[in-house]
Amino acid sequence: MEAAEELEDVECKVVLVGDSHCGKTALVQRFVEDNFVEVYSPTGFEKYACSYTVGDYRIHFEVWDTSGTDAYDNVRPLAYQDAKVFLLCFRVSDPDSLDNAVSKWHPEIQTHCDTTPVILCGCQSDLRNDIETISSLAKQRRIPVTSEQAVMVSRQVGATTYVETSAKTSSKAVKDAFEVAALAALGKLNKNHSVLQRNRAYTQQKSKLDLKAELKGHAKSCNIM
Repeated sequence: MEAAEELEDVECKVVLVGDSHCGKTALVQRFVEDNFVEVYSPTGFEKYACSYTVGDYRIHFEVWDTSGTDAYDNVRPLAYQDAKVFLLCFRVSDPDSLDNAVSKWHPEIQTHCDTTPVILCGCQSDLRNDIETISSLAKQRRIPVTSEQAVMVSRQVGATTYVETSAKTSSKAVKDAFEVAALAALGKLNKNHSVLQRNRAYTQQKSKLDLKAELKGHAKSCNIM
């Protein structure tokens, strides 16, 4: 019996960038600690570490969660030093956060790390089908960001690719996002990304089914006066 091939150890610094309250902290805590906290707590700078096997590699992640507040604009770029890949985050239920990804966050990354891969990452994708979220946005004549819109934006800014996550409902989607990030950092994304796209398609299909069930249940609970 042949001995198992040894994995190659790789250090991978991932930096999360985006608006405050867009889901960055929940994303990294789900990935590193497999934990989801409902209560929002503002972040300054936090650094996390964990290791995962990705293909033939043992990836040693160093994940930096940065603050999205203006007060940190002058010091935030210090976290970008030696970054191997960026997760440019926005909140699916907040179209403004996607606009800011284009107008503020991507230019900031390019100013300091113009050759480092950038992954556009839609956070809180479960809210796309949340009735309260849809209703609130409808009052403003807006809708949640669609996957198609996000893909177009990722191409517009020259991102390596686009991923969607929900730290609340899908730890698998979160792990897939960081796997994509690691593969992008290694320059080996194309070979594996099709598998991850199928996984995301399954998640989106499940979300649609969940929404139908929720709407059906909501209809049953209504009383006609």
